[in-house]
Formats: sequence, structure tokens, C-alpha cells
Amino acid sequence: MNGVKVVRRLLVVMVVAIGLFVLSNWPTLSLQFRYYHSALTATAGQLLDQKGSSASSGNTKSSGLILRNTKDATTQTGADATPVEAAVQGVLLDQQYTYQFAQQTPLAARRVLVNAIQTYNDTGIVRLRPGAAQKGRNHLTLSVYRKQEPKAQTIVEYGHGGPLITQRITWRGIETTNAATAKLNATYPRSFKNSVAVHEVGHALGLDHSSDKRSVMTPIDQGRTVLSAADRKSLKAIYQKALH
Repeated sequence: MNGVKVVRRLLVVMVVAIGLFVLSNWPTLSLQFRYYHSALTATAGQLLDQKGSSASSGNTKSSGLILRNTKDATTQTGADATPVEAAVQGVLLDQQYTYQFAQQTPLAARRVLVNAIQTYNDTGIVRLRPGAAQKGRNHLTLSVYRKQEPKAQTIVEYGHGGPLITQRITWRGIETTNAATAKLNATYPRSFKNSVAVHEVGHALGLDHSSDKRSVMTPIDQGRTVLSAADRKSLKAIYQKALH
């Protein structure tokens, strides 16, 4: 009998512990369930798997099987909103990022990239702060690279940026993180411009190329350093989900 009582008590403790866990994490779990409901109830064949897939910017990827809400606003951006990188469409991303520079990043590059980060922080939509990468947290790595374009080519690549999305199941539910990068092409001194840095950090955060010349995301540098209303709308669609 004593053994039965012990087992019963253990079961009661477990039930209470599970109940307390669910209650303490209910806002997060409820949000995730509502957002990913269609993907969670879909068959395995209907889940969108973008392992190593690329979007139009050529530097946007998802790693592994990613649950996505295909009805999310980020998948349906129209003429009044800047396109969104395929990798960040239909996922829940935290607004907080840490960022750090790779070693030997020139001061001139650091200066414009920090300015770009401040531009995005000023929107109030995302928050990027200096810090090392942490497991389960969004992180942005800033650096330079060298790429010499052929002499006959009239268009020069000044930078390269994009997200890398991963998902895993944790004790707090579905954890989606972005290990983003933003790089400037050190071969060309003109790449160390505020407009180029804002553009590449935009890619890292999930914004794709836009045909609107008021946007900071035009494929050809227009010298824009302030996000347009369409840029802000899409950034908000990525990081501030309106769920009802």
C-alpha cells in the first residue's frame, strides 16, 4: 500500500508541475499554437521544407524542416509593402538580436554598419544590441569580403546579406531563430556607405529586393538610408504579428 501511495503522490506532483508549467508559459504556447495551427495539423507532405533553398537575393536560407503559416502577411506582400525574404515568411521571430563583428572588419565598414543598426533600432520594431551568439537567440554577424567583378560588368556587388532560419522543439514550444549575416565588399571603397549597409542589414532581417525607388531595398543603390513606409510595413509584418 505504501508503494501505491508513493506512486499516487508522484503522479499528483507531476500533474501539478505540468499544470504550473503550462500556466506559466501559456501566452507563448497559445500564440504559437494559433499561429502554426494550419501547419501543425497538415500532413507531413504538406509541410513546407526549404532545406538549403534560396530566395531572389541569393543569400537567404532555411535549415531543416520549417513549420510555416502560409496565410501570414509576410507571404502576401503587395505593391504597398516591400517583399519579404522567403526564409522568414510565415514564421514567428523574436524582435531581439545580438550582433558582433567578425575579426579584421575595417573601421570604415564597422562605422556604416553600426549606423545601419541604429537605423533599424530607431524604428522600434526590432532591437539589436552588441553581444556574442547564444543558442536559441537571433544573432547578426557583420563582416567584409572581397569579390572582384569582371571589367566588362557594369553592375558591381557592393554587399551580401541574408537570414538563416532554423527551428527546434524546446520545453517552451517551437523555437525559431535567425543566424543572419551582413557583409560589405571591401574590394570597392564605395561599398562602405550608409545606404549599402542599411540595405544589407535589411536583407539579414528579412527584407527582400524592392522595385520602389523610395525603398532602401532596391537592387541598385539609390543612396537611401531611411526606411520607406513600405519597408517599415514589411519589417513590422515579420516581427510584430497581429494575431487575433
